[in-house]
Amino acid sequence: MAVTYLDFKPRRFLSCRHRQTILAALFGGTKSLPETVQHKIELPDGDSLFVYDDSPASPAPDLPTLLVHGLGGSHASSYLTRLAKRLRQNNQRVFRMDMRGCGLGIPVAKRTAHAGASDDLARTIRWIQEFTHSSSIRVVAYSLSGNILLKLLSESEETPSISIEQAIAICPPIDLAYASHQIKKKYWGFYDYQFIRSLKKDIAQRLKHHPDCKWSQLTPFPKSLFEFDDRFTAPLNGFQDANDYYQRSSSKANLHRISVPTKIMIADDDPVVPAEIFDNVQLSETTNLFRTPHGGHMGYLASKGRRWLDDQIISWLESD
Repeated sequence: MAVTYLDFKPRRFLSCRHRQTILAALFGGTKSLPETVQHKIELPDGDSLFVYDDSPASPAPDLPTLLVHGLGGSHASSYLTRLAKRLRQNNQRVFRMDMRGCGLGIPVAKRTAHAGASDDLARTIRWIQEFTHSSSIRVVAYSLSGNILLKLLSESEETPSISIEQAIAICPPIDLAYASHQIKKKYWGFYDYQFIRSLKKDIAQRLKHHPDCKWSQLTPFPKSLFEFDDRFTAPLNGFQDANDYYQRSSSKANLHRISVPTKIMIADDDPVVPAEIFDNVQLSETTNLFRTPHGGHMGYLASKGRRWLDDQIISWLESD
């Protein structure tokens, strides 16, 4: 397994995993992208999702890049808008995706995003390739969508109509059962609770648009991600229960099948996605695992206000 430790130096007094994670989320630095164009992608089951084109008027003839958010996020998540703006400033063609039923896509989707939704990601990639007349595409996916991306890459034989030139997965929970157990068990369940708070707001919005969805009637509301997935995510999306959902959606067992040049970034002190799930993973020859001792969950706050992770992703996209 190819593992490389990168030299990330946290900002002074921010070496703590919780400060990195929480402050990065609270002060995300969302960037305005006023000329964004929204596109609607129709899905086979009648649902739809939205993708947002942030490309400059005359983009360079390079491959387009698709950015995908994590659990509780959307195309408006700060880590997506920051990266999209930088790519646009570099004259790159870039898109941001709202996973099914996320962000502004709640009214147009009866089902929701989930960790195994590689089919939705594949359809979005196919649409972008056709729309831009591109032979291939680059994808950067964060947290939960990082697992979706890795799952899709391991299924390349099943999706011959798409072509991914380069893939980057940031803090992906490749073992969903273990990650779900640990997030409830560790740190007094703080992060588990924060995700549940966010999901509760989403459910309230879903009820306004889809009052007939029986699985949205969550009374009392789940107290953990596992319970939420067991009572809502799994049955709504065709899984027997949370255990079936986790087993069928986790990418860990199939990472050795990836043939696309792929980079995975994790922090050893990530309080949301436990880094130890990568300790015994079998990676393909085209997949490289990058680790940092610090960084938290998608934090990587460096000195002088720098967003070290953004810089690293840009460097990878420009060099490969």
